[in-house]
Amino acid sequence: MQEDLKYLLELSSVDKKVHELKQTRRDLPVRIQTLKNAIGSEKARLDNLMAEITDTQTKIRDNQDAVATETQLLQESSKRLDNISTNREYDAVHLEIAAHKKNIDTANASVLHFQQILENLQKDLTQVETDYQTVRDANEPELKTLTEELNGIEDRIADEAKLAGEPRSKISKKVLTLYDRIVQRRNTPYIIAAVNHHHKFCDVCSRSQTPQRIIEVGKKISLLTCESCGSLLVWRED
Repeated sequence: MQEDLKYLLELSSVDKKVHELKQTRRDLPVRIQTLKNAIGSEKARLDNLMAEITDTQTKIRDNQDAVATETQLLQESSKRLDNISTNREYDAVHLEIAAHKKNIDTANASVLHFQQILENLQKDLTQVETDYQTVRDANEPELKTLTEELNGIEDRIADEAKLAGEPRSKISKKVLTLYDRIVQRRNTPYIIAAVNHHHKFCDVCSRSQTPQRIIEVGKKISLLTCESCGSLLVWRED
């Protein structure tokens, strides 16, 4: 039984490592996505701001073009005044001139309005670019590390799992069956508690073991379980 217990602890150590790696495999994608979301959020802010700047610059150019167009039309309308022969034509051309002037004033006002907006956006751009770079610097190294870890974790799990072969081959069928049954039922390899005369509590459920149970575990002649949670009890050396 002592040999069984020795190799059972070795097997448990391997199974715990595999369990931890599988837990990591499950948790890593969540952490990786959290880091990506943090970077992506700042990148989206930057992209949106850049789009606003581009849109504002386009509006400025459009209104400047409108000023140029209306100015040319105003000049053409003004030249027509020299060749007008009727009052109706005279009134019509003056209405055109007034409309062109109004359009020029409106377009000029829009240019000034969007130039002010552009100036404010460009001030914001400096801060947003700084925020984006700060988040990248803070998260990208960890993101790279975690991604590499996730990419190689299947091989690590396989390598660790292979180590269970040797201790398994040296444990009696009865003990191994009991161990596997408890591990499968609880879906965790954390099913072994080490006790002695000074440490009488089950490491799994924290239930105090009876003095007689401690004595029996110390004999190392049979595999006993915690009366509360059913975890396997092994002797804890001083």
